[in-house]
Order: sequence, then C-alpha cells, then structure tokens
Amino acid sequence: MLQCVFYYGSIFGSSIYYMMENKGLKVLLIDDTVMILQHLKTILAEVKDISSTESVTSAEEALVLLDGYQPDVMVLDINMPGMSGIEMLRRLHLRSMIKPVVIMLTNNTFAGYRDECMRLGADYFLDKSRDFLLIPSIVEKVKEKNLIQY
Repeated sequence: MLQCVFYYGSIFGSSIYYMMENKGLKVLLIDDTVMILQHLKTILAEVKDISSTESVTSAEEALVLLDGYQPDVMVLDINMPGMSGIEMLRRLHLRSMIKPVVIMLTNNTFAGYRDECMRLGADYFLDKSRDFLLIPSIVEKVKEKNLIQY
C-alpha cells in the first residue's frame, strides 16, 4: 500500500508536493476452489513487493475481511456457492472505499458476464483455462502504476 503525505502552503508555492512510501502491494484472492487459491499464491510468490496475500473461499468472507483489509489487487472468481463474484463486485461498486484493481477470473467467459463485470468496475476479465498466468504481470503493472500515482 502506498502512503502519501501532502504539503500545501506558501513555503512550496501553489503546487502540491507529495512523498510516497512503498509498503508493498496487498492482494486478496477469492475463489471457492482451494487448489486454485494455492496455485495463485504460488505464481504470485514470484512477484516482488507483495507485502501480504490473503485468501478466502467465498464472497461473504471477502466482504467481512474488507472491513479491515484494503487490498490493492483483488482476484475474484465469478461462480461460487452463495454470493457470486458479480454480486460481490456490485456491492463493492456501491461501497465508498478505495477501490482495488479487480481481476475477474472465470471459466465462464460469456460476453454478458464480461460486460457486466466491466460495467461494475472490474479492470480485467480473464479465462482461467487460458489467461491464468497473466495474473503476475498484471500485478507487476499495478505495482509500477502505484509507484507514480498519488
């Protein structure tokens, strides 16, 4: 997570100056299949500067966890027992919180699902069978982007 300190005032003129301290990325993995979660943790272990990786097996657990954990990246399955990933995304869309980069990961690449996820704020929509190994490079991009934003 990046922390920013803003300085305003006449000492620095009219510009806003900021300083960042990189604390590493926080990642939240949500999938009802434990084997998928284990594989995600394995491939993300290669990414530098991840400070924490949390994983849960349901959207309900994730929503509870999000009350105290603010991930920079969230990998979310669509089809899970109970609340679907799309319903969770809908609830996140309505929350007033810092939004993580959302990677939807699914075996159901139906265009209607993709369109709904993107409308609700997902940043990526990946096919589990084809795009799984793209996740580390997406997380790397998020890390690089976070180093220059405030």
